Amino acid sequence: MLLLCVGLGLPGLAAALPQASRPQNLSFAPAPAWVDAQAVPLDAVAPAEGLSQGQHYLLADEQVRVVGTTQTDYHHVAVRAVNERGVEEAANVQIRFDPSYQTLTIHRIEVRRAGKTVFSVPAGSVKLLQREASLESLVFDGRLTAHVALQDVRVGDVVETVYSRQGHNPVFGDHQFGSFDLEWGVPLARLHARLLWPRGRPLHWKLHNAAPAARVTEAGGELDHRWQQRDVAARTVDSGSPGWYDPYNWVEWGEFEDWAAVAHWALPLYRLPDGATPAVDREAARIAAQTTDPEQRLLAALRFVQGQVRYLGIEMGVNSHAPHAPELVLQRRFGDCKDKTLLSLALLRRLGIPARAALVHTGLRQAAAERLPTPWAFNHVLVQADLGDRRVWLDPTRTPQAGKGLDQWVQADFGRALLVDAGTRELVPMAGLQARALKREVRAVLDASAGFDQPAMLTVTTHAWGESAEQLRDALATTARNDLQKQYLDFYAASYPGLAVDQPYTVNDDRDANTVEFVEHYRMPSYWKRDDKRARWTGDLEVPDLLEWLRSPQRVNRQSPLALRHPVDFTLISEFRLPGKWDVKPDPLAIDDPAFELHRDETWKGSVLLLTDHYLSRSNHVAAADMARYAEHLDKARTGVNYNLYHADAAAPEPAPAPGADSPHWLPLTVGLVSLGGLALLLRRLYRWDPAPVPLPPGGGVAATALGGWLWLPILGLIATPFRIGKVLMESVPAMTVQGWTLLSRPGSATYHPLLAPVMLAELVLNLAIAGGAVLLLWLMARRRSSLPRLYIGWWLLVFVALVFDAITYYVIPSLQAQWTGKEIGESVRTALSGVIWVSYFLRSDRVRRTFVNRRHPAVMAPPEAATERPADRPADTVAGAAEAGPQSAASTPV
Repeated sequence: MLLLCVGLGLPGLAAALPQASRPQNLSFAPAPAWVDAQAVPLDAVAPAEGLSQGQHYLLADEQVRVVGTTQTDYHHVAVRAVNERGVEEAANVQIRFDPSYQTLTIHRIEVRRAGKTVFSVPAGSVKLLQREASLESLVFDGRLTAHVALQDVRVGDVVETVYSRQGHNPVFGDHQFGSFDLEWGVPLARLHARLLWPRGRPLHWKLHNAAPAARVTEAGGELDHRWQQRDVAARTVDSGSPGWYDPYNWVEWGEFEDWAAVAHWALPLYRLPDGATPAVDREAARIAAQTTDPEQRLLAALRFVQGQVRYLGIEMGVNSHAPHAPELVLQRRFGDCKDKTLLSLALLRRLGIPARAALVHTGLRQAAAERLPTPWAFNHVLVQADLGDRRVWLDPTRTPQAGKGLDQWVQADFGRALLVDAGTRELVPMAGLQARALKREVRAVLDASAGFDQPAMLTVTTHAWGESAEQLRDALATTARNDLQKQYLDFYAASYPGLAVDQPYTVNDDRDANTVEFVEHYRMPSYWKRDDKRARWTGDLEVPDLLEWLRSPQRVNRQSPLALRHPVDFTLISEFRLPGKWDVKPDPLAIDDPAFELHRDETWKGSVLLLTDHYLSRSNHVAAADMARYAEHLDKARTGVNYNLYHADAAAPEPAPAPGADSPHWLPLTVGLVSLGGLALLLRRLYRWDPAPVPLPPGGGVAATALGGWLWLPILGLIATPFRIGKVLMESVPAMTVQGWTLLSRPGSATYHPLLAPVMLAELVLNLAIAGGAVLLLWLMARRRSSLPRLYIGWWLLVFVALVFDAITYYVIPSLQAQWTGKEIGESVRTALSGVIWVSYFLRSDRVRRTFVNRRHPAVMAPPEAATERPADRPADTVAGAAEAGPQSAASTPV
């Protein structure tokens, strides 16, 4: 109301606002004869899901008739209140219309109960209200709302509202256009849409998202286009979806042949007046006297309109799309995007700079090109100017922009624009993504070098360029200093408890370079936390500025894409000045996702740790099908940037552990002992397994007498395996103690995860099995036992199981993901490839067949006389030679 009162005190605004009630625009009458009334499906059953506000829409009937320059929209809506909330909604009927060019005719508003009409709104009981829906956006459109508060509406009642609006906004001239929604965000029992169009008059269509084509008939010189659907399911759009995302079935219709026709329609609206414009001329002369440089003149004109003409839209009737005269705008010192654009064009013409209006859509952006050519494809207008061969895009509705020249100026970019120019044929690209890139660098210095038990200081310096600088500049201009200081304090205090302001923030605004430096100073009584039990100090290195870009989405299971801020170029340099000496191995981080990339470099210089994090966006959205991958990479990034420091006391001896704290925990000890016992029994049975050797192929030669060739390589690998496994088991011993296992398995501890303890027990069993198997295989290899090849292949299968188990563990348990580095992955891949190679070798190698032929119990030789019996096709000397081969030959021939 305050804004409205201020506006009323200005010349011309009071006359522009409509009166509170204009009865001549409202009437009661029967429906027009051309309307094909549709029956309400009163027997429709409300679906179990999808209802909103306690209402079930039974009928949505919209019929449009175009005759000459007159358009009549007929609407019949029937809704059932399914609960008390639905009663509140259905009992308040509201119909909006523009009295400057429309008349509203109410045909009937009724309440039906059990199929019978129990209440009808009498003529004269409808109130007209002026409710400016866009008042908070400083826009007055002058539309009125016909309102009826129905009496005695109950759960189960059906409210029917039937009305027509007649009229056509003269700003569109002879062009008629519109659309029909064939899907809603709520279930719909029956939908009917109809367009009556003069036969022979050009008409263009656009069907969106596989919307069905109309059924067309002809009668009385009119084409009758119809859509009829029943039981239309609700289609919902998830919150946070991009503005261009529109999955609904709907159709557009209109008379504009192409985008050139739309530009031709807009040309007269933005044609500069031919008469005298003394106020505009004076301002242009002032700017011209300051500089002769066209670039500086252009920026000065835009700054004047941005700063000296406030935003306020009087968008009634034709002024919904037609701007007010520049002289009037300059006199009022207020205007909307159309008014500011035409005033800018008038100034630029006087300054000799070619420029034109550009129509854009701030939500659809580049998707505006996919719409049917109509004025409805746009919701904003700005300035496109030419400086030599350079095309410049400037928005006069922004707050006064900074920048010495165009290189520092933030140009407008909404994807595609329609130039209001006689030569326009299609929408053209704008300034490009980099024109609105959000570039910011934050340097946080945490100085805790005074000592572990001393106060620490935190200094945060933010450097912002371009779009980011303008956002920060706007926050400084619109937020009280104390409030802004508290907002930033609360932000960092969430990461550093006890934080307080040490000095008020300072600002260095370089408007020529369009950069802002914002410096904050904080102190904390203690950064380090004391762990007396372990005689050490601990500290968490937080990066809250970076985590703002790594927030997990509220919903991963989405049907709609997720909108992202893009492009973003954010760098966080965290410098931690620490007490004492530190010996830490740097651990870089790299996350690559189609939507973003994050890289961390870690540098140690004595007692100073420098972390440099660089976040770069790659897309303005994430597809619904990619949300799981995106959320996984965000989680991996958040885990990877966490940094914890531990510093043990140098002077004091390690405190004695609590009694029994370093003794083995009963659970892993029991599992280990049971596993060893079971493993011993299994290895004994495998050792006693005595299969026949694999037969040699025909012509494969005789059995080998010793190990040799490539077999030495797997032997060396088996020898090294128990040592590697032993090293792993020794490293896990601290976790198997009473103290370590308690921290591991206690909910609420820093290392707790419900799967971590079971995983460690499983790893213990697997490692013991692999080490024990390696020892058995070495013994069998030394004796060249016939069971060795098959047991060796089985051992590798066990190794493969362990590798897969490790990979799944790293994926499932977040605290272990940081350990799943490229080095670990590479080692696992190399192990798997080695296994594939050696398994293949033991399956195919003749040397393996000829080497591992010994059995645990030597085979009994055949009687001597049996050797004299020979096949008819083998010479006698061959059989004799075999008999003379001695024990080795006998051992290789099973009975």
